[in-house]
Amino acid sequence: MDVTFPYTIRVKLPSDLEVIPPIRKFISEILVVSGFSAKFAFRSEIIVDAICNNAISYGSAGEAESEIEVSCEVYSDRFEVVVKDGGGSAPNIERLKEAIGARGAKSPIEEIESTGMGLEIVRLLSETMELSVDENNLTSIHVVRKREDVNPPA
Repeated sequence: MDVTFPYTIRVKLPSDLEVIPPIRKFISEILVVSGFSAKFAFRSEIIVDAICNNAISYGSAGEAESEIEVSCEVYSDRFEVVVKDGGGSAPNIERLKEAIGARGAKSPIEEIESTGMGLEIVRLLSETMELSVDENNLTSIHVVRKREDVNPPA
């Protein structure tokens, strides 16, 4: 199969933990079809699982119609994923704002880890991780994972 890079896949999903296994598997399969190794795809699957779980557990507004948006950009040399949620409870939003600073500023990973939201595995498996909260309390996490092999497809 011939793949043209870069390409983007974007989906909106209900804010329900049961949607995580199918979306992480879908993204893993996309990466394999795009020429990434099974190891890379599996580790990326772990990242998607962790950030989706975080968005649903801490960023869901708790309403039945809450949803998250998952956006994946696949390049020949890297994979980027952005997960956005609809805004969480006041205490969770405050914890995030304290961790990343006012007005959605980017924060060192050490400060994000202090929130206790389980993002350490994401940090270990990715090149970069940026977390922000906008003026409407919508949370977004952007993760970049670079290809590990030395000869990516053209």
